[in-house]
Amino acid sequence: MAKGGLNSMEVKKTVILDGSEPLSKVLTNLDENPAVIITKKGKYYGIIDHRSVGDGFKKPHETRSEKAVVRPPVIVGTANIPERIGYFLQGHFKALPVVDENHNAVAVTTRVELLKDLLKENMVPKGSVRDIMSKPVYTIDEEKKIGGLKKTLKIRNARRLIVTRKGKPVGVVSDFDIGEWKDRHNLAGGRKDVHLSEPIDFDEMRISGFLRPDVTLLPSSSTLTQAAKKMIDKEVSRVIITSEDKPAGVLSALDLFKYLHRILDEKITLQISGLGEENIRFYGRIEDKIGHVLDKYRRSFNIRDPKVHVKEDKKAVRVNVIFLTDEGHISLKGERATLKETVDELAVELDTVLNKKKEMRRIKPRARRYGGVSGTDYRRRDRR
Repeated sequence: MAKGGLNSMEVKKTVILDGSEPLSKVLTNLDENPAVIITKKGKYYGIIDHRSVGDGFKKPHETRSEKAVVRPPVIVGTANIPERIGYFLQGHFKALPVVDENHNAVAVTTRVELLKDLLKENMVPKGSVRDIMSKPVYTIDEEKKIGGLKKTLKIRNARRLIVTRKGKPVGVVSDFDIGEWKDRHNLAGGRKDVHLSEPIDFDEMRISGFLRPDVTLLPSSSTLTQAAKKMIDKEVSRVIITSEDKPAGVLSALDLFKYLHRILDEKITLQISGLGEENIRFYGRIEDKIGHVLDKYRRSFNIRDPKVHVKEDKKAVRVNVIFLTDEGHISLKGERATLKETVDELAVELDTVLNKKKEMRRIKPRARRYGGVSGTDYRRRDRR
């Protein structure tokens, strides 16, 4: 698979297909690519990965590929590293589409590519894998059945289990993997091929039939930089941390991204809700437009806990912004025909409101200093 950079961003070239192509053609390409880009009328339409190809598509040869697309956040080729970290933290996406300034899909980027950029820019945090690895560790023997695996995950209230063979780790399995395995028509991509010629009971299949041929282990004495290098070298997005040859934890690329996000995050973190599948791609625009304004006045008003809620219907898109300041809650609403129009106009209004409040604050001390109206009287006048 061709690899390359886009404006210094590490990306992976992938297959680009028209939405009218049969889904079966996509499936044959997913064994070699983390995702396939789908276009419609020459424009980016979405991506298809193993997660999006569920067992709802029983006849892939007769299904148009556009029916199976998902629309994760879209990365513009000029996006910086903190922005890309934020996009990956929005969901369990192994690959995200990369578009140029004309919104033409050009490639995908994965968690491993982002790790490469972090190393290149010397942005991997200092510290030990012990600091951020997931623990405690729950294990399951590779000879157990999928049904038992699902039950153990539920009982342990765990997202993932370490699979062992005679007590030693040989793999990792998560609730996401279970769905991915079940939904694959051909369980390739590093796991043993399983061609289902007739219906079988998936829960009765053994875990060992799905594990990757090798497992990536790292001693608990390793640094985060060493962990990032190991994931890049093995082209995996998680490693098992061991202590005295026994599993001690799991460290994923997402764990590293979350940790770095907290370190870098001097900016306002928006809680964005209500975005439908069609408009999830505007997540970055909301952060850019509304988040930028809130950052601008963050210190002046001690802005915190900002929330943006989107409500869509056939006629209009409504956006509500609410946040807390030392003077109380501030809430603004906007409504227009499209999400882009609503967000852009609301950002301008928000900037106007906060700028006016800041200006009034600036005038108040002068009034007191030069014998004008007292602070209390001025606030009353401001309310009027």
